[in-house]
Amino acid sequence: MLEADPKRGPDRPLDQQNDLLKFLVQVKTTEHATSTPRIKLSALKHLVDTDLPAAIAILFYAKGGRRSKRCLIVPVDEALIADTLRLVRAQEAKGNREIHKVKVPIPMERATAIGPDGEGLSSALHDIVSRSPNAYIAHKKRVRETCGFADELTIGRFFVPGENAHHKLGDLFLGGKRQLEINHLTIEQRRFGIPLNNDQFYLRDAILEMDAQALLSASIEIEAETGEWISIPVDVFIPPPFLADRETSKIRFANQYFEVVFDFQKEWAGVTFDYDGSRKVELEEAVSIYEIGAVLARPKKLLTVQFIDARMTLPIVEEQGPFKHWIPVAPMLRRICSALNRSTRRPQGTIRLETFNEWVETHFELLALGSTPDGNLNFSRWPEDGIVDEVGEILAPISVELMGIQYAALIELPIASVARDDKEIKIIAGQPSVVDDVVRAPGADTSDFIDLCVETFKRRKGIAGPVLICGGFEA
Repeated sequence: MLEADPKRGPDRPLDQQNDLLKFLVQVKTTEHATSTPRIKLSALKHLVDTDLPAAIAILFYAKGGRRSKRCLIVPVDEALIADTLRLVRAQEAKGNREIHKVKVPIPMERATAIGPDGEGLSSALHDIVSRSPNAYIAHKKRVRETCGFADELTIGRFFVPGENAHHKLGDLFLGGKRQLEINHLTIEQRRFGIPLNNDQFYLRDAILEMDAQALLSASIEIEAETGEWISIPVDVFIPPPFLADRETSKIRFANQYFEVVFDFQKEWAGVTFDYDGSRKVELEEAVSIYEIGAVLARPKKLLTVQFIDARMTLPIVEEQGPFKHWIPVAPMLRRICSALNRSTRRPQGTIRLETFNEWVETHFELLALGSTPDGNLNFSRWPEDGIVDEVGEILAPISVELMGIQYAALIELPIASVARDDKEIKIIAGQPSVVDDVVRAPGADTSDFIDLCVETFKRRKGIAGPVLICGGFEA
């Protein structure tokens, strides 16, 4: 133990003075001025393993001399730690545990010269720790534990059973968490690229799970014969080709809730639509899910994939999905999203899809009012109800609140037919349209917006007389 600070207590041994800065120094002497001194690998590893600042002191003597002619200090730095652990692992890989019998050259290229009688020793040692012994020791420990693992940290070998093993392996690269049953799994941990038998782990049977990253992006368009249409972005997953699979590989286009897998070997494409109510989603995603469901509920629809410069359109099987009740509300949900995109207000956080479904069900008639033709409107008779025969439309204000925002709109309902009895007037409306809409804070007054919309509507239509306005529909 060599003390760098000359101010020490004379009444106690140095190794008991724990408040003093200490170094562990291996001293080597040689009478060969031109050759590189060698050190036992075990001594070198001891310098690396100790949680002390460490160095090697090399003293050069003339033959038969009693006073050194030259002195070098070699610091135990990152490079020396890595080189030492690499040499030790190489010996272990050969089965040699007696590293005290192995001598290696001392790396003198990073040495610092001091005086032949030790002049400048304190300064050279303090330079090793850069005036911060604790930081040096922590860094030394971190390098000792982590160096050598940068490349080929773990190597695995396994066997995939079955005649279609290469297809099973290729499916792992189709994205999403996918599992594969494998046999004879050997996991080999390497350091400095050197394997050791005692660093191997073997399992006879195992499950390999992988979540592959997308290679490219694309877009998918779904269109119904009745005109509903939606375009959604997707990621592209392409398995690497195995043997003769270049023309028969699968391709997967997917996002969080929709995927299409093309299996060229089977000449088949599968569509998966995830509307699991337990997922938390952004409002935009929830609306897109309703739009997709509305298209899939139609008997005839097309699917188009736009991938780089290629465009492929395929018919979807003529089977109506279980989302027919989404058809009347999907257009109005999209109107709400479009109004939000034009507004500075944004929904607060995410929403559970199940909660969104309940909200849509609660406001179903209100949402359907803005898009569904042939709607039935029943009003109690009133003294001036003759105005119904003089106007061609009814204006209906609506207002809903969701996720910290209020959406308000004025709906135009063309009057297709009118029927009366003693108590009621029954009106069948044509195709509705939105005159205008706005996004405001929850509970905000929207009467000014409605008044402005009515005046704008009258000017656009050239109406000088009165118009028929329903009481506001709110929820």
